[in-house]
Amino acid sequence: MSWTLNGSDMLRTLNTLSSVSAQLALSNARLATGKRINQAMDDPAGIVAIASLDQRLAEIDAAGRNGERINSIIDTADGALSQISSLLGTIQSNALSAAGASVTAEERGAYQAEIDAAVDAIDTLVNTTTFNGVRLLDGGTGYNTSGVDTAKLADVRVNSADTAAGTISLEVALAAAAEKAVISYSDGNLTDDVTFSLTGNNGTVQFTLASGSTISNIETAVNAQSDSTGVVAEADGGTLYFRSSEYGSSQSVQINVTDGTFDMDGSVTSDTGGDATVTVNGLTTTADGLQVYFSSGSTSVRFSLTESFGTGAPASTTFSITSGGAGWQLDANPINRIHYGLTSLNSAYLGNDSVGYLRSIKSGGANDLASGNYHQASNIASAASLHVATERARLGAIQSYTVNSTLSSLSAASTAHAQAKSRIEDIDYAEETANNNRLQLLMQMGTTLLSMMNQNRSQILNLLG
Repeated sequence: MSWTLNGSDMLRTLNTLSSVSAQLALSNARLATGKRINQAMDDPAGIVAIASLDQRLAEIDAAGRNGERINSIIDTADGALSQISSLLGTIQSNALSAAGASVTAEERGAYQAEIDAAVDAIDTLVNTTTFNGVRLLDGGTGYNTSGVDTAKLADVRVNSADTAAGTISLEVALAAAAEKAVISYSDGNLTDDVTFSLTGNNGTVQFTLASGSTISNIETAVNAQSDSTGVVAEADGGTLYFRSSEYGSSQSVQINVTDGTFDMDGSVTSDTGGDATVTVNGLTTTADGLQVYFSSGSTSVRFSLTESFGTGAPASTTFSITSGGAGWQLDANPINRIHYGLTSLNSAYLGNDSVGYLRSIKSGGANDLASGNYHQASNIASAASLHVATERARLGAIQSYTVNSTLSSLSAASTAHAQAKSRIEDIDYAEETANNNRLQLLMQMGTTLLSMMNQNRSQILNLLG
C-alpha cells in the first residue's frame, strides 16, 4: 500500500495533533484533580458561581460551629441545673420528713444539717458554673432593669429581650386584684362541743373545740396549725375569717363540720382564690395569684406583684429593661440572634416573693426546721424546684427548637450547596475517562500518521520549500 500526502495534509495533521494534545492535557489535569474547572479560563461563569457557593458554604459552616458552641453552653448549664434539682428534692424530702410527730429533736437537727449542706452545695454550683469564663447561673447572663418600684413589684426576672435598638419600657397595669380563698364565721361563742376538719393547700387538720370557745380561741387553735393546713385565721370584730396563706385560683379553703354546730356565714363552707388581671403595654398576661408572666415578641419577663399593689386595683407602674442578657448569634443575620437571660439562682433568689426563698430554710432562717414551718419549708423547696425546672425547660426549648432545628437546616443547606458546587466544578469520572481514552487514541493515530509522513522526506522538503 502506498500513501500520497501533500503539504496541506501534513499541516492539518499537525494542527489536529496540537488540538488533541491540548485537549488531552486538559483531560489529564481534570482526572488528576477530579475537577472540571482548574483555572478561570476553563469556565469563567462557573468560577463566579463557585465563588458564591464557597462564600455561602463558609457562612453555613460558621453558623454550624456557633450552634455547636451554644449547645455546649446549654449542656454545661443544664448539667449544673440537674444537680441543683436533685439537691432541692433532698431538701424538700427532709423538710417533710421533719414534720413527722415521732421525729426527735436530734433527727430534726440531722435533717437541718443536710438541708444546710445542700443549700451550700447549690450556691457553690451557682457560683462556679462557667463556660469559657462566662458565668452561667449567678446572673452573669442576666438583664439590667431600671425604674422598678419595689413597693409595687418584686422578683423581676427578664427571660429575654432585644435591647439592641435601645431601652424597652414596660407599663404594668393592674385591672383586677388577686384574691385569697376565704370563708367566715360570725355566730359568736360556740354553743356546744364542735369538731371540724379544715383543709387548705398544705393539708387537712381536725379540730375539736369545747362549748363556750370564743372566736379568739378558735383563731389561736387554727393558727397553731397554719403550717399544716396553709390556712390562716384572723378575727376582725365579731367575724372570724379563714383565709388561704397565698393568693390565686390554685388556693382553697374548706371546712367540714362532723360534730356540733358551727355554721359558716351564708352556709359557704369552701372557697377558692383568684388571680390578678394584669396587662403589660396593653397586652394580656398570664397570672398565678400575684405571680405574673408576660411574653411578646422577643420580650419575656416575670415578676411578682407586692400584696399592697396586687390587691389595690386599678393601679399601674412602669419599669425598663436597659441592657444585658446573652446574645447568642447563629450567623450574621440579626434575625437569628437568640436573646436569653437568667437571673441569679443563688439560694437568696431561688423560690419566689410570695412563698419565700431557699436561704430562709437554712439554720437561723425564718423557715428553718426549728421554726416548725415544715410545710412552708417544703413549699419553698417546691417553688425553687419549679424555678429550676422552668429554666431548664427554657434552655431545652432553645436547644431543641432553635439551635438543633437550625443545625439540621444548616446541614441540609450545606449538602445542597456542596452538591450544586460539585455539579459545576467536579468531573464525571466515567465520562471524562471515556473522553481521555478517545483523545489518547486520536493522539496515537496522529503520531503514527506523522511517522509515515516523515518517511517521505522529499515531500516534507517540498512542503517546507
